[in-house]
Amino acid sequence: MKVFFLMQDTRALYGAERATLRLVDGLARAGLGVHVLLLEEARLASAAPSPLADAFRAIAPVETIPVAGRLSRGAVRRIRGILLSAGPGALLHSTGYKADVHAVLASRSSTLFPVVSTVHGWLFRRDIKECLFLAANLWALRRCSRVIVLSAFYENYLRRHGFTPLQLARIPTAFPPEAIPPEDATSALWADTSAPFTFGMLGRLSEEKDHATFLRAAARLSRLADKAPRPWRLLIAGDGPLRGRIARLTARLGLSDRATLAGPMDSADFFRRTHVLVQCSRVENQPMSVMEAMSWTRPAIATRAGGLPEWIVPPPSGDAPDRESTGWLVPLRDPAALADAMHRCLLSPGLAHATGLRARAHLLEAPGYPSMLGDHIGLYAALL
Repeated sequence: MKVFFLMQDTRALYGAERATLRLVDGLARAGLGVHVLLLEEARLASAAPSPLADAFRAIAPVETIPVAGRLSRGAVRRIRGILLSAGPGALLHSTGYKADVHAVLASRSSTLFPVVSTVHGWLFRRDIKECLFLAANLWALRRCSRVIVLSAFYENYLRRHGFTPLQLARIPTAFPPEAIPPEDATSALWADTSAPFTFGMLGRLSEEKDHATFLRAAARLSRLADKAPRPWRLLIAGDGPLRGRIARLTARLGLSDRATLAGPMDSADFFRRTHVLVQCSRVENQPMSVMEAMSWTRPAIATRAGGLPEWIVPPPSGDAPDRESTGWLVPLRDPAALADAMHRCLLSPGLAHATGLRARAHLLEAPGYPSMLGDHIGLYAALL
């Protein structure tokens, strides 16, 4: 069995890219012949190395395929040639709308070789370009041999758009055991009561992540927490098109002394400095940052968006004690509700720590990484 992964070289390592890296690594370790094909847009090509390509090259053979514009007939022919030359037992696994479109064209709608796609999510913005991308992606997905979804949210979305249960396979992303930090590393920050209590956001600085709600909630927290038991700060890690806008809003809200825009950060470095992850996205699938937070015993305050409620167990309503919760869920675009949840953590670090411990236990009890790999291998075998 030979599996060729096809995706666009975004030259970045965000959630979808890191999830795919871990899947490719696990399949290669399981003995599959795994190869990676990266679509490189001419506008993104440069002499500088690609962090994504370098990360893939550390675990599997990588071939770069140049693409000029949104669609390249040359790339379609090259992908088709690579898969056909691999002989029987070859399968193409694509990720992202551009990869999906090239994959189904190269396979002639999965008739020359099977095509599997994983849906990592869409932005759902009311923008004509985004709507066209989504329509193109749905067109391609209908022509795949099978579509993998990570959450019930996207499974239900595709079902509403005419996909049948036989076309879909739900295989949630699992956390590899070797990526789970040791307990002494996760407890160090909680034990250091002199460290400022830190709320952090980790991810691309883009519209769908809604950093503005995070900052507005922090401005409200400044008024709520005038008698907080310890100093507190904000840590925003990542890069993206909204960096300048986020910096200006930070200054306008009077948060410059509290907030650090750290740029790209290794997730381990981020969680060594962060007590509570804030994920106030307007749309999400199955964010890797939440699973990483759970592994570090860091609770998450998240919006009720996409697949987030499938991972976070909120406190029971009323006055019942928080004996089962693994984090907090708040409405979208609601700085007041987010500030209240942040205030609760700030006033009771012990509660936040206990919630983080339950989050880690919840992650360890979830279906494991070997099970996820087995589900992928079984799906590939059924299609070949």
